[in-house]
Amino acid sequence: MAVRGFRYLLFRRIEHEMIRYRQNHRMEERMLFILLMAGAIVNGALCAVGGAILFMGVVFYLIGLPQFKRSEKTKVRDGIRESLPIFFTLLMILFYMVITYWCARTGGTLAFHSVPSADDLSQAKKLVLLGIGQGLFSLITFKWILPGAIGELKLDRKHKWGIAAGVIVTMAGGGAAWLTAV
Repeated sequence: MAVRGFRYLLFRRIEHEMIRYRQNHRMEERMLFILLMAGAIVNGALCAVGGAILFMGVVFYLIGLPQFKRSEKTKVRDGIRESLPIFFTLLMILFYMVITYWCARTGGTLAFHSVPSADDLSQAKKLVLLGIGQGLFSLITFKWILPGAIGELKLDRKHKWGIAAGVIVTMAGGGAAWLTAV
């Protein structure tokens, strides 16, 4: 009788632990989903802002181009010298857009995987590396390269926080997905 009671208590305890594990596992999945989706949304917004800046840069360059060509004092060399920083700036913005797009795409793909697979681990690693690359590229480009090419950038605190939020949320989401995939 005592053995039977002990088994009953043991099985009840195991059943209780399994229910708690499932509840905690569901909560972890929800938190991971929210973190990955936050990263995808922030990076999607950064990519859209980069696209708008790229579009405006091209439009303003094309608006200024006829006035630049009409001037007889300028030579071809001066035209290249004037156009090169503009193209370089637009190229840096295009690279930043590609990086943020891939961060958003990878984070969104990881967020909507319902069944964990072996591919999740590689995508989580890829997301962490993309976040590191996005952070390094942002720092190097906005701190040193672009100010050297076009002059000082007037980035407000909110702009810096927006760029940093994309990097932080991407790396945090990738790291959390990596830990759950292991």
